[in-house]
Amino acid sequence: MLRSFFANLSRRKLGHWALAYLAGAWLLLQVLSLLAEPFAWPALVLRAATVLLAIGFFAALVLAWYHGEKGTQRVSGVELFMLAGILVVAGAAVALVARGAPQRGGGASTASVVSSPAAAEQGSIAVLPFANLSSDPEQEYFSDGMTEELLNVLSQLPELRVVSRTSSFAYKGSRLPLDSIAHALRVGHVLEGSVRRSGGRIRITAQLINAATGYHLWSDSYDREVADVFAVQDEIARAIVGALQLKLGGEGAGVRLAREETRDPEAHALLLKGLQLIRPYTRAGANQAAALLRQAIARDPRYARAYAELGRVYGYQAYVNWAPRDSLVPEAKQLAHRALAIDSSSAEAHYVLGFSAHYFDWDFREAEVHYRTAIALNPGAARVHSLLGWLLMDLNRQTEAIAEARRAVDLDPFDPGMVGNLASLYCSAGEFELAREAYLTAIALAPGDPVALSNVAQNYVLQGRIADAIRSAEAARSLAPQEPYSIATLAFVYGQAGRPQDADRAISTLEALPDATPAVLAYAYAGVEDRQRVFTLLDRAVAERDPWVVDLAVDPVFRAYLDDPRMRRFLERVGLPH
Repeated sequence: MLRSFFANLSRRKLGHWALAYLAGAWLLLQVLSLLAEPFAWPALVLRAATVLLAIGFFAALVLAWYHGEKGTQRVSGVELFMLAGILVVAGAAVALVARGAPQRGGGASTASVVSSPAAAEQGSIAVLPFANLSSDPEQEYFSDGMTEELLNVLSQLPELRVVSRTSSFAYKGSRLPLDSIAHALRVGHVLEGSVRRSGGRIRITAQLINAATGYHLWSDSYDREVADVFAVQDEIARAIVGALQLKLGGEGAGVRLAREETRDPEAHALLLKGLQLIRPYTRAGANQAAALLRQAIARDPRYARAYAELGRVYGYQAYVNWAPRDSLVPEAKQLAHRALAIDSSSAEAHYVLGFSAHYFDWDFREAEVHYRTAIALNPGAARVHSLLGWLLMDLNRQTEAIAEARRAVDLDPFDPGMVGNLASLYCSAGEFELAREAYLTAIALAPGDPVALSNVAQNYVLQGRIADAIRSAEAARSLAPQEPYSIATLAFVYGQAGRPQDADRAISTLEALPDATPAVLAYAYAGVEDRQRVFTLLDRAVAERDPWVVDLAVDPVFRAYLDDPRMRRFLERVGLPH
């Protein structure tokens, strides 16, 4: 009888169905768990999904048994409808039970790792990307630029927490309800709108919505000349201040919130196009952006923001070694000073000067002054908070550093760069498990980012999880076969894994790359623990003012070298505490 039972199971392919269903359910739960944190889903979502999939498992087995007599498992549309009905009923039951269940606090989640656990605040807003209603889809840069500029205007208000660009633009084209978006971004209000540009005229509509109630607190439309775009931004910002009953303070009532940066619409358009090209942070994109910004300056020599943004591009190109630092860094600083001579309140110019002082001049006191000035002028500048966090960590001010990095994530929770920087600061502070969780969140936000995968690989090595480190490092290398940091990480991981031949091959590849700086090569040689080669390369890095050496005192990779007198001399030359 037992033999007959198992024969029936085999004939009906019940095992095949069970394994296929379990594999699919497991995959679905993994995807949901990755998405839960970035989209701030409550824990109930995963619990409910688990219960529903368990119920569906038994329903699937019933269908398999029913269809198994002929060995063909083809489910009819009616049966699929019945299965869906079972899941809907089960889901309703779970929802009813959950509605009456008390909310439980407790263990640390990734949310508590990367951001403050604050709920949506009354004085908080997300500016969603304005829709491009122009007949020309190429005008998308203008509607996106309008959104970002308005976001920047609002972020200058100290009483208002404004979600930064990357997180707001994560919902571009999204059909999610506004309350879901607001919950994910932890804001109390949402601003949305549209832009239509035709010739020399623009039509802008905007509406401010209370996320909790769905009510429109304010809405308006503007038909203006393109040259009046800054005046429209100012009017919208003031309307929002009034609707949210915020105080401007001081002389705010008589001062424009949105400065008139230029009266040349074409210069403004060139700047917006340039900023759109910067964001992928590719060599070609940076070169094209710089060319457009130079054109904007040529059209309007008093366009302060164009000078500052061009200085930012040059600073980044110098940092990643895409062009000679000897010429680019002085020019970046000159552009920032020119911007300040035109507009003394340019937060972007102070950012450029702070970045240059931090990574190129090694004047850490001046860097902190410029970073803090930029934040005072624009409290919502997430990237400046993040860079200030790095500076403070370099100066061994760990508590302040992590607080600034967390603030950056609060302002831009969906930016993998902000989350990754926080993770790196956790790693520098020796908080390897917190770092791992934050790195995994960064990877979930940008699955194809080789830097995040390389960082988590390094962190796995520091935790002694060598097999995980190898998998992550190899994945990073496959995504960026010619990226120096990914190759250096692979060499480091192979060396620490006891695979010297594989490490040597990766180092040989790295040494052949023109972008590989001495500090990156030293990182690779640290993996095979070649101390003499590490110190020779670090000596070169300090002599050539490689920007990476500012992290020497806090980089976990070089922690074992800190007791060596040669390392202490390096730190003295850079001006770092030791």
